[in-house]
Amino acid sequence: MVKTLRLNVPAERVKEPFMYRMVTGYNLQPNIIEANLGPDRCGSMVVEVSGRPHDIESGILFLREADIEVEEI
Repeated sequence: MVKTLRLNVPAERVKEPFMYRMVTGYNLQPNIIEANLGPDRCGSMVVEVSGRPHDIESGILFLREADIEVEEI
């Protein structure tokens, strides 16, 4: 399964390895389509995420619990 997500990342989360955690913790394969992030400022990303449906939903929940806004597009 593949889902395309728009992530709005708050400044305090930009330096955290949340994409790495998506790979290692939820067995997901992210493909970054677009990113506008910088140190110490908020930003956004468009990411295609591949994986099993349950893993994708768990990964989205992880992002939301980390205060990253997730929109399925």
